[in-house]
Amino acid sequence: KDNLGVCKARVFGDETLWWVYNDNGNVHAATGGKAIGLEVRAQAFAFKTTDEINNMTFYSYQIINRSSFQLSNTYMTVWTDADLGQYIDDYIGCDVKRGLGYIYNGDNYDETNFGVNGYGSSIPALGCDFFQGPINTTDGIDNNGNGLIDEAGEQMGMTKFLYFNNTIGATPLQTTDPQNATQTYQYMTGFWKDGTPFTCGGNAYGGSVPTSYVYPADTYTNGPCGNTWTEVTAGNLPNDRRFLQSSGPFELLPGAVNYVTFGLPWARTSTTDQLASIPLLKTADDKAQA
Repeated sequence: KDNLGVCKARVFGDETLWWVYNDNGNVHAATGGKAIGLEVRAQAFAFKTTDEINNMTFYSYQIINRSSFQLSNTYMTVWTDADLGQYIDDYIGCDVKRGLGYIYNGDNYDETNFGVNGYGSSIPALGCDFFQGPINTTDGIDNNGNGLIDEAGEQMGMTKFLYFNNTIGATPLQTTDPQNATQTYQYMTGFWKDGTPFTCGGNAYGGSVPTSYVYPADTYTNGPCGNTWTEVTAGNLPNDRRFLQSSGPFELLPGAVNYVTFGLPWARTSTTDQLASIPLLKTADDKAQA
């Protein structure tokens, strides 16, 4: 709003919700972290259509540094606890090229359990696409793929795709919910609770080759983990997964304004193959990006 009380923010979609919050005051119950002076203006919106866009929701966060100091090594992270139907039998994966993280079922039948309705034998996949990231300063990388490095206004996309498990019933404990601000930041930046890096292969814990993206399959052709690594090929036990999509590092100056925009595409196969929903999800995501 300007000093006349006129709202200058753009409103999106056929239906929208808008709210504002900041991290000053009260208790940071989830992390125990200190206030750093951020104001967040959030907008959730959706479109009424006759195609896949009708099954999606979108979110835009305007993030303002209201403090008087610079934030260094800043990451902005979208955290998704998707709970796909019955929530203890899920797998996750990512498409690095699209900036897409997604969750799908770990077997071909999603039971009704723990008071939660499952999808049965035709199981969807849900994604989270990092459409717009923060403005980069100087990291020496062509973040937006336009052939220029560190140009003015260069946006960063998804630079990390990571995860952790619900603490209940998961092992090892080093891969479960963070308990404090330090562990939360470690998860945002590519490290497990015990400070070791995410690594290629298996459940991404305890290996020898660090990685920024877990379970990228064939979408990270120049990456360190090959082009076949998924939860299926790793033979992991499904569980209650939470995944994180980070963008950083960058410097956030006093008064700086950044935007993070993401969408949640959804697609459902009519077959009994739970993996068949993943290519449908990527098709839906391409429409959302367009």
